[in-house]
Amino acid sequence: MGLRIPIKLIKGNKQLQVEALLNTGFETMEPLISIPITIAETLKLKPRKPLTFEGPGLTRGTAYQAGEVTIEVSQQDTIRRLNAKAIITIGEEEVVLSDKCIEQLGIVIDLKGKQWWLT
Repeated sequence: MGLRIPIKLIKGNKQLQVEALLNTGFETMEPLISIPITIAETLKLKPRKPLTFEGPGLTRGTAYQAGEVTIEVSQQDTIRRLNAKAIITIGEEEVVLSDKCIEQLGIVIDLKGKQWWLT
């Protein structure tokens, strides 16, 4: 079960409203956001240095560093922004926020109730 929330991605003068999957299992040392190639192209992000990662069941995958984007989350009168490193993950079809993005944006998740809020 996943929880998806509306976010705005900002890169230079480009802005894009998307739904993002909150994935606490996407554990990173710094804020990372995985972006599908179609969204990366819209934001004019280009794949750069390749990265290899280990996924569930010790599967290996490939992603590419693609620069930095600003993530904006809003709820009622609260707006939070965070600069995060973007990666383009081969085969990924949706935007996915890492645990560090979730934490630093102050997002609290209630999976049972399928709700989220900002602290």
